[in-house]
Amino acid sequence: MMPRTTEILLTVALLSGAHAGFAQPGESLSPLHAQPREGALQAMQRSDLNELFLYDFLPQELPIQDDFSVDRTRSRWSQAGDPDVSLDQIVYRLDTNGTELPEMEFALDTTYYFRWDTSSTGADSLAVQLPLPSYALTIRDLTVWPVTFEVVDAWPPYNVFDTLDQNTPDTLGVNPDVLQDSLLVYTVDADTRTYMQGGTQVPLILWEDDYAYINGTYPVDPPTIGVATFDGLDRTGFPYRFDQPTAYGLADRLTSVPIDLSYQVSDSVYLSFFHQPQGLSGDDQIQPIDSLLLEFYAPVEDQWYLMWWSEYTALAPFRQVMLPITDERFLHDGFRMRFSNKATLSGALDHWHIDYVRLDENRSFSDTVLVDVAWVYPESSLLQTYTAVPFKAFEQSPASYMAGNVGELMKNLDVVDKFITWGCLSGIEGGPLTNAFGAGNNISGNASSTFGTAHPVANNAPPFLYDPSLSTDDAFWRTKMWANATPDINRYNDTISFVQELSNYYAYDDGSAEAGYSLNVAGGKMAYRFDLATGDSLRAIRCYFDPIFEDPSDGSFLITIWTSLTPEVIQHQNFSFSSPEYRIDGLNKFVEYPLDSTIWVEGTIYVGWVQTTADKLNLGFDKNRNNQDKIFYKVSGGFLNTSFEGSLMLRPVFVSDTDPFTGIPEQAGQGRLQLYPNPASDRFQVRADGVEGAERLRILDALGREAGSWSYREGAPIDLGSAPSGTYIVQLLGRAGAVLATGRIIVQR
Repeated sequence: MMPRTTEILLTVALLSGAHAGFAQPGESLSPLHAQPREGALQAMQRSDLNELFLYDFLPQELPIQDDFSVDRTRSRWSQAGDPDVSLDQIVYRLDTNGTELPEMEFALDTTYYFRWDTSSTGADSLAVQLPLPSYALTIRDLTVWPVTFEVVDAWPPYNVFDTLDQNTPDTLGVNPDVLQDSLLVYTVDADTRTYMQGGTQVPLILWEDDYAYINGTYPVDPPTIGVATFDGLDRTGFPYRFDQPTAYGLADRLTSVPIDLSYQVSDSVYLSFFHQPQGLSGDDQIQPIDSLLLEFYAPVEDQWYLMWWSEYTALAPFRQVMLPITDERFLHDGFRMRFSNKATLSGALDHWHIDYVRLDENRSFSDTVLVDVAWVYPESSLLQTYTAVPFKAFEQSPASYMAGNVGELMKNLDVVDKFITWGCLSGIEGGPLTNAFGAGNNISGNASSTFGTAHPVANNAPPFLYDPSLSTDDAFWRTKMWANATPDINRYNDTISFVQELSNYYAYDDGSAEAGYSLNVAGGKMAYRFDLATGDSLRAIRCYFDPIFEDPSDGSFLITIWTSLTPEVIQHQNFSFSSPEYRIDGLNKFVEYPLDSTIWVEGTIYVGWVQTTADKLNLGFDKNRNNQDKIFYKVSGGFLNTSFEGSLMLRPVFVSDTDPFTGIPEQAGQGRLQLYPNPASDRFQVRADGVEGAERLRILDALGREAGSWSYREGAPIDLGSAPSGTYIVQLLGRAGAVLATGRIIVQR
């Protein structure tokens, strides 16, 4: 029987704009299809060797506390050769009487020794047919751990044919039924980093897996900054099932390391946590079969038990669950707890968020109060309107770009008022944070409340600004917002830290997508307004496209720059088509799309595209910063303002002496081609350092169609023939047609 539970509503108001709302004709907002995690690409490129990595963990003791303001999950991306990885054993699939040889293979049906007699009759006659010696063969299943096995009878994978008047018998092989294989078992040392909890250093790693996504941008009004999010994406950030859009089942999990729970029932051990369905990301389709689950592990029995679950509902405030642990089977050293969700397995769907997990003794149903003051959301900029601007523009008028005040939400989770102070520190990234500003306080009336905090920046006395004289061509400033209250059980959620980039682009977004924005009409136009204080040379746009699992060549667009939407005045439009490109080497990675020619822009401009097909392109959409008034689209008639609150993840890029973006690695493990001249008019040459086995070169147009193919010889000029002006993808292919390296070339006639 499940122990009695109680849920306590966290009495805070939901923020507006959590739902997408009604979409106007022609535009849509969709859940993300993928959220590629750092390390996922590396895992996909591993060798064909069967490898298993066993992770060691430092055990935990009570009290347990995690509000997810720090990522305490174990990242499981270890590889052979890492300094903390050692080969523990090699487990072979096949074994006969303790003998394990790499070349072993066997038949599972009887094979024979045949003797033929031709001496008396002059014709072949079978004199003897004997089964060959059999073996007691151990076959191990290397796909599970610990491995399982079965013992079967097996025979050599051949028959022997012997004739009396010949000295040498013939051995004829048969197709073996089982082949030798091996599993390399590695041990990964425990992570020795620590976490400060109540004045005591404890092991940092509390969760032994990393399927849940630790973030601060998906929930709505969480208890503190940071949650663990569960959805239909696996630990790589890609769907559990690509092939079936409606596939349903057990998805993410979050499993604790072993915990010493050697207590008596009378010690009143309780587990508590907060949970919320939906939030800002995922979908809003309420399906009763979707659920959040909590299981406990009984160490002596080696058995998991379901202890609590909740059905998926409409978006609601976070609720706190109080769960007593009264069953003796769990009160042992080696106890573990595991959160998991049942969901649609084809994308970032059916979101759940959990926060503030606490496990301790001497608690009761009424122990629901958290003596904690915390920030609620992350921050990304001290600029007004924008989150990033070009260094050259900022340098001309620094004060005009700084925000007067930056507002942040803070929460006092205690039932008594606190004397709360806050402020900001900033400095060049890598150096000391020597600039203090933006101080404030709240000393009364803040019990059990969420309240706004004002951080004067340009309105500070003296005003704070990022000093451009300390940098050249670009600048990166580290800013830390701090809060202080006493007592306070968790100092990690008292700090917000971010890096302000000033380089060569404008941005409204915070760098994190919660959804994908699309037009679904051929000829549809999407325009994003930017107001420039100074003129500059626009050379490209950067976009984050959600990695949708459709052929990206199905959709294409023409980059377009407007100076006015009413009347519609186009200043520039690419003559070459572009298609969405999807980076899978990490979260929210942008791709750069060059203009066919650099143009001078000033004043108000609109940056976007004209869509050539009805295919959805799924441009990243940031729901945490609302620039709805700057997003316009047109599918018929005139331009309309979008119906969605948020910011597009599209950034105009300007000419600069430096470009930090160029250091971003290529995707999919492919090499990078050097193409010159670029742009080219009639021919170009290719250099592919470090690429081996290349046999063929081909170019693809913006729609993914092959526009030319040649045998490859490094340095040999490639004649473009009659290829029309535009942007082309150049691919270097190996023997089996595998893409070894890629590049992009612009043809200008």
